Amino acid sequence: MLIEVRRPRQRRMPFFGPFEIFPEPNNEVTNVGTGFVCDKRGYILTNQHVVQGSPEVQISFYGQKKPTVARVVKSDTELDLALLKTSLPANTPVLRFARPDQVRLGEWVMAIGNPLGLEHSVTVGVVSAINRPLTIGDRKYDKLIQTDAAINRGNSGGPLLNVNGEVIGINTAVSQSSQGIGFAIGADSVRKVLQKWLPPDRE
Repeated sequence: MLIEVRRPRQRRMPFFGPFEIFPEPNNEVTNVGTGFVCDKRGYILTNQHVVQGSPEVQISFYGQKKPTVARVVKSDTELDLALLKTSLPANTPVLRFARPDQVRLGEWVMAIGNPLGLEHSVTVGVVSAINRPLTIGDRKYDKLIQTDAAINRGNSGGPLLNVNGEVIGINTAVSQSSQGIGFAIGADSVRKVLQKWLPPDRE
């Protein structure tokens, strides 16, 4: 799904990952990113740097003409993760997470997102490395998955999927000086955060 964050232009936003900032004629800036449904109650995961500074964002679901408002319920700058809440359209799929021991070097993966504002794009590649440390600006990522699947600005917060359609990571960063080097936060790290953030399911 496409995530848009609009705010008055005050200063240049820091580039912590592959998200695009589009100038607007009404003196606003728009951060464009991606997210995915992680819980049937309307919870959506994305990167914190996509939604930073905004209590609400606009979400466009595939096949839906009008965007939906979602509120930011949890966020963590250090982990670069954010949890959103909204009302889901009927039959919206909830993605499952792969187990960490299922991630293999060389396995095929798909990155889904909105690179450069091109909605609902899919790219493919392989897992190039696991547990990569990376520093971008003031953020230090400990265990990233490296992939050669094309990840561009606007892919941030979108899922990196294995061939079974399971989430193995959240697309987060791309090397601007080279090709075929992208990074995703591993699903194991994300799962641990969700265990703390999601309220108990009483159904």
